Amino acid sequence: MGDSAEAAEFLQANAAVLKNLAKLSDVKVFSDEAAWQAEAQSAPVSVVGDARLALFVEIDVEAEKARLGKEAKRLEGEIAKANGKLNNEAFCAKAPAAVLEQERKRVADFGATLARIQEQLARLG
Repeated sequence: MGDSAEAAEFLQANAAVLKNLAKLSDVKVFSDEAAWQAEAQSAPVSVVGDARLALFVEIDVEAEKARLGKEAKRLEGEIAKANGKLNNEAFCAKAPAAVLEQERKRVADFGATLARIQEQLARLG
């Protein structure tokens, strides 16, 4: 695709295909930067050359909140379990350094994932 008008025309012509293949509720192609910026706040965005594409997927907000809440509780349990091991003096005394490092990494990884999930929950309201 040579220029942004050509790219935008191609994307617009194929919007129905994108919508069906990606199971999107809407595909909007923008040539105006300000309009794209406003719409991009609430949608995953892709830049193809100079063309801007915002993808909209309808979700059941309550179901997504329930799913994220369940995942957050699971992660909190995993963090508590790993911290329980790390706070157990007998475990720390017997466990090889690699095992202790693995548990610390699990706590950090689960904590980072939990933070992202809590961020998503906050965005959902």
